Amino acid sequence: MQDDNPAEASVPRAVFSVNDIPARERYEVWKESISCIFDVDADVETRREDFFAAVDASMFGPIMLARSTSRGQRWRRSSSTIARDGMDHYMIQLYETGGQTLNAGRIEVEQPVGGLLVYDLSRTVAARSGTFTNLSLIIPRGLLAEALVAPDDRHMQTLPATGPMVAMLRDHMLSLTRLSPRMTAAQAAALVPATVALTAACLNTSGPDGPATGNGVAFVSMLAARRLIDSRLSDENLTPDWLARRLGMSRAKLYRMFEPVGGIAQYIRDRRLRRAMLELRDEPTRHLPIYEIALRAGFSSETTFGRAFRQRYGVTPRDVRYRGAPARHGASDDGPDRRYEEWLHHLAV
Repeated sequence: MQDDNPAEASVPRAVFSVNDIPARERYEVWKESISCIFDVDADVETRREDFFAAVDASMFGPIMLARSTSRGQRWRRSSSTIARDGMDHYMIQLYETGGQTLNAGRIEVEQPVGGLLVYDLSRTVAARSGTFTNLSLIIPRGLLAEALVAPDDRHMQTLPATGPMVAMLRDHMLSLTRLSPRMTAAQAAALVPATVALTAACLNTSGPDGPATGNGVAFVSMLAARRLIDSRLSDENLTPDWLARRLGMSRAKLYRMFEPVGGIAQYIRDRRLRRAMLELRDEPTRHLPIYEIALRAGFSSETTFGRAFRQRYGVTPRDVRYRGAPARHGASDDGPDRRYEEWLHHLAV
């Protein structure tokens, strides 16, 4: 008999697997399902020879923890994928078996053996993996970003296994996975603040390429500039000249500071487009006219906005607005349990 007391409800869990699907259909079912977060591709031999894939996902309040296993393949989050799904989460991955290599532009990083690797799901990335089992901790940006130093600089951050904070977060992820079947939903939700705090402490203090190891003055200046930009995105007069004056620095210094991220003008435009993309999909703002969303993002006209949006994401604002809500997949007797797809798209603080 099911307990009606919400405090005694079990941790929500969804187990997707292609094992019961005819062998010739398994890869295509997997490809469609995992497209909720990645576009994947695999060699013909991989698709045909005993292909397997599974995702075992649990919800800890607004946080998802999922163990995935599959054959080797190629993974991609493109600009159009990001615009299509609108996800704005951090994903911290532990590879229990196998490994992966990530690429973004000219940057390439390897999954540290026994360590962790961070994805910013609002950023583009391509990856390739061998046959693997991994554990993914997925946290909405709104829950974690304020606790991070340089929250926009975490994409592809590697956290080596030798770090004590990395070991603590890795063990915490493994413990949650092991103990979740015995937890109530209320107990799981109570662990959210501790999980977020531990994740932030780990990211802030670990990794040879972390912001804490950089030049302190330059880092503080960059952080101040980014916060000022984000606070004035709706102001069409936000320009590099205005920003340099407000920050009390020369234009040359401002340009040098933003050169590693594509330049100051590109950075401002990308932040404006990202805000607009999220507002086109988020329930509180998706009803607004597109021209109003364009103005709120600092564009002078809907035409200018539409052109920049398509150049950045490969789709139009209307494509994002009217694509509609994702199909709702649940557990059924005639197919795999695909609830994890909807959970990914509706993580919220």
